[in-house]
Amino acid sequence: MVLPTFADTVLSYTSEESETPCDEDDDNSAEDKKSPRIDFTKSLPGELRTLVFCRLDFRSILICRRVCHGWKEAAEMSTVWRHQFRLRRRWAVKPETPSDIDWRMMFRTRYLLDRRWEHGECVYAYNLDGHEESVYCVQFDDEKIITGSRDRSVRVWDTTTGKQLMALNATSAALADNPFTHSGSVLCLQYDDKMMLTGSSDETVIIWELPAYRAVRQLHDHKGGILDLSFNDRYIATCSKDGMLIIRDRREEGFPLRHIVVACKGSVNSVHIRRSLIATAGVDGVVKVWNADTGKLLMSLHGHSRGLACVTLSPDARTIISGGNDNTIRVWDTKKQNCLFEFAGHESLVRTLHVFGRKVLSGSYDQTLKVWDLDYRKKVLDLQKYHGNWIFSAKMDSKRIVSTSFGAKPVVLDFTRELDQDYVRYISM
Repeated sequence: MVLPTFADTVLSYTSEESETPCDEDDDNSAEDKKSPRIDFTKSLPGELRTLVFCRLDFRSILICRRVCHGWKEAAEMSTVWRHQFRLRRRWAVKPETPSDIDWRMMFRTRYLLDRRWEHGECVYAYNLDGHEESVYCVQFDDEKIITGSRDRSVRVWDTTTGKQLMALNATSAALADNPFTHSGSVLCLQYDDKMMLTGSSDETVIIWELPAYRAVRQLHDHKGGILDLSFNDRYIATCSKDGMLIIRDRREEGFPLRHIVVACKGSVNSVHIRRSLIATAGVDGVVKVWNADTGKLLMSLHGHSRGLACVTLSPDARTIISGGNDNTIRVWDTKKQNCLFEFAGHESLVRTLHVFGRKVLSGSYDQTLKVWDLDYRKKVLDLQKYHGNWIFSAKMDSKRIVSTSFGAKPVVLDFTRELDQDYVRYISM
């Protein structure tokens, strides 16, 4: 269902009934005969005419479309709408977007998508049916969703259809030639174009080669279940119930061990790496930040009143967001080493956090998903009806949310259904 907004109504306006050529007289009006309507923009050079319409805000452009045929033609120029699209600093398209794409339709599609996020209007929600037990972790992109479960399997799904593409477990055909499998719950995972890592309660991390999904190595670094892991193009960081943070070098063959750090006297529940910074969160309630190059502790951030469950760094590594058993989310400045502000609203443990642009997605044991705006410092979306149990993991992009819980069926909230997919597919994540 498309939201019944003014802008949507006008953007889809096709009626010619109220449009009259500017230089035609209206036979029914004596006053119009004395003052004929003239399109003054026709006397302008083409480039200048385009520039005039580009200088308008998009709502004014929509109104201009209804003045006359000439203005409608000018207001529908793709150049005008490309300019409007680029004025939105958070909007972007993929590099492969055709140069001759209809930018008016691209603007319309992205605008309606934003409106759906603003109102929490999820057009389509569905489950991924295949796991046999609780699902602990998830990551996705435009093509695939990958999940890890207590049933000891990693499963790959088609993002668009929700169809299961592959099940990686001890009995699957995909693992016939792979000597490495998990004997415990798959608690965490991460992938990029070349590699996927999965961590398990069996105290090991498996390194998979993508896109073949071939297990190439199993790491036995920890003496407790692997609670979280994170990597970038330089380092691999893992954390465990054993209280250790272990850093390996991704740039060298064999992923040599670089640093072993005692990060907490109890479990280290979450780790995240950006650039050369590694953030950890543990049962001691302290957010700690480490230098990935040296393994040295850079700062300890105190403020939470109870143990932590999740931590994440913003893409520019200037901000840290943490959540835990005190039901709050804290936002920290890595330069000033202080808490900037706090988000409150969850009624139970904040189990998962994910940053996308300037938005933060949180999932909690209170069975809700919430989206927060870092710039306006407020909650912008509260989704309460999609889970009936503890939420373990959740990720978002500009098109959808995928979340997992104490249940066997991950939930996909698709905000793009019924929008024109010819344009949706070019919207950048």
